Amino acid sequence: GGRLQESAASIIMTVMFCARLARNDLLRPVGHLATYLHKWTEECDRRLLRMMSYINCSKEDRTIGFVGDTMDELWLGLFADADFAGDKADCRSTGGGFLALMGPNTFFPLGGISKKHGCVSHSTVEAEIVSLNTALRTLGIPSLDLWELILGRPVKLVVYEDNQATARIVETGKFAAMCHVKRTHGVQLSFLTEQLKRKTYELRDCHTKAMAADIFTKFFTDSVKWAHAIRLIGVCKPRDVDAVVASGAGNSAAAIPLVPESP
Repeated sequence: GGRLQESAASIIMTVMFCARLARNDLLRPVGHLATYLHKWTEECDRRLLRMMSYINCSKEDRTIGFVGDTMDELWLGLFADADFAGDKADCRSTGGGFLALMGPNTFFPLGGISKKHGCVSHSTVEAEIVSLNTALRTLGIPSLDLWELILGRPVKLVVYEDNQATARIVETGKFAAMCHVKRTHGVQLSFLTEQLKRKTYELRDCHTKAMAADIFTKFFTDSVKWAHAIRLIGVCKPRDVDAVVASGAGNSAAAIPLVPESP
């Protein structure tokens, strides 16, 4: 095991609490390290050090949100994404979801999720189906009751998907080119199609550059791409807050053409 094995669990659980509460940009790295607590290695030491170094140099970063619309103009926006076989050990993918209260001039982060899949997918489309199902069940649908109570009216849940093949399969419920899916991911796909037909949610296309859930599925080595990714989920430094809000931060409808028109 690595040198930090004895203290790793305490460190990771502390960081995970902070990540879930206010720093969603930490969900992917801390979630990945948590899967290695029972098989800690020297490589895990290096990754833990890198994560803590990032936290140390980004302590000023905050998650921000803004509301500039009336209550009847707001809707819930759910972003879901997945990598493909990102875990080299067992070839499983990692899925991510991000929920925000949105409007023409509104972007308010509500929650994020980064979770390693419990099954192996044979293509990006299959991985996207698993992630979309997880995000809808754990973030999207449970939030509807709360926000309908807060806003005093039915609330529209808009799910943004950047993979057109996945969106098409979910809309039709047909997967002729993937005959095995019925026995593997069939339950998840059937649930998505059923809820779409019931109008529980609305499925919309999203540009890849506006996919806020991308940060929960993979690691970044390009600082420019990382800066863009954290901005999509509303994370920024205090000195940049005014500039971010003025430019229509995150995925508010004002960020066109990154996000399609409001529902």
